[in-house]
Amino acid sequence: MTSVNLLLAALPILTLIGLLAFRVAPLPAVLVTLAVTVILSFRFPLGISELSELGSRFGGVTITLALIMLGGIILSEMLRASGAQELISLWLNSAAQTRERAILLLGFAVTPFVESIIGWGVGIIVGVPLLMRAGLDTTRAATVSLLGLTLCPWGSLGPGLLLIQSMSELPIHELGFWIAICNLPVLVVMGVTITIVGVERGRRQRAFIELAITIAVMWPVLLVTNLWLAPALAGVFTAGAGVLALLALARFTGPLPRMSRATLRSFSPYAVLVGAMLAVIGLSNVLDLGGFEAVLTNPGLWLVVTALVAPLLVRLSRAEILPVLKRGMRTFAPVCFVTVLFVLFGGLLSVNGMGGTLAAGAASLGFGFLLVMPAVGTLAGYLTGSNTSAGALLALGTTHATTAIGANPLLALGAQTAGVGAAVMASPARVALAVSLANSMRTVEEPAADLRTAAGITILANLGVIALLTPVVALLA
Repeated sequence: MTSVNLLLAALPILTLIGLLAFRVAPLPAVLVTLAVTVILSFRFPLGISELSELGSRFGGVTITLALIMLGGIILSEMLRASGAQELISLWLNSAAQTRERAILLLGFAVTPFVESIIGWGVGIIVGVPLLMRAGLDTTRAATVSLLGLTLCPWGSLGPGLLLIQSMSELPIHELGFWIAICNLPVLVVMGVTITIVGVERGRRQRAFIELAITIAVMWPVLLVTNLWLAPALAGVFTAGAGVLALLALARFTGPLPRMSRATLRSFSPYAVLVGAMLAVIGLSNVLDLGGFEAVLTNPGLWLVVTALVAPLLVRLSRAEILPVLKRGMRTFAPVCFVTVLFVLFGGLLSVNGMGGTLAAGAASLGFGFLLVMPAVGTLAGYLTGSNTSAGALLALGTTHATTAIGANPLLALGAQTAGVGAAVMASPARVALAVSLANSMRTVEEPAADLRTAAGITILANLGVIALLTPVVALLA
């Protein structure tokens, strides 16, 4: 392998990183990068066989991603338009009993719960208003909502996991399990930072104790769900376990408030979605569904089905449905288009030989390659703001490189993906979303949210994750 080949293989990735670092929007950045990749086909060919392989390996994953985004965004719009999100927030604030527990409940459990089901920053959209109702100012509410994205590798029912599994061809349960192992530093660092930012100094000791109990409940659930149940539901179950743990702690303070019928209806779409996924996964474990199994266990299918029945569940009027669909489609179209282009870019690298060339070059680092995986994942997550996009960018090269040096690709991908998931919260797009939402909800008397403070705290938290995760990787290597 010549240095010229290595440089040319790295050129598309360097182009993308450079454009994103200079704040070029994702769409033009990925289009320019795709053009560079095609131009380099004189050295890394893209013939009929390569394009055929691209379609067979990534066609199904791309359809799944589109369905997940479509269903998740439409469902979010329906819950907001019907007032379901408002009723949910009122009940949760009342159930928490204390402000300190409410901040942990909303920031550390509810925000990742919503993000795990719907994804694409919807956890922030739900979390910011809930946290402001719990008494946080604009800057702290925006910051805590960002720090609450602790389970991003499993966001949107795990399309990023599906993509990484497809590119690496590793077992999905083992892949999810290793990512879960590496995600413990993320839970610890973000939980501690949420407590410091959101809880007054004199009340933090009790909050830290409750945080430790919550993590002790959540992390085993994350491990077990990935290894033995369904990685796509791992984020939902883990965040749900966090909700239940904190509500159980609140129960020692006093009785939980009763739920009205309207509040129960507000929660019902989430129950339908999780229940449907569990039912089909359980059915697939006892019956041979043949060719239907991949379709019936696809999370994208059930997100779309849930969005279709949501108007009946939350009593959305016919007059409201069409405007909701229009708003959802306006959000869905650009997000889906950019994501598909990132997937296409990652796929091209995998079939035209660039990924193999880069892997061979990375393998020259030896086992030191593993130690930089948390930092590499953090950089990719920050630049792309997307688990799926970062996975498309890195998964194949990481798999090839670790295999070439005789290391464990599951550990490398686990550390890398945990770093990506944590860094998504610090990406400029997510920070801007949280700050803009907080400012849109503030009263005239309240100060505007400070974007630099929110960004600075989330970046420092990510540096803390790298500091903890790197020695973990060294220990497990």
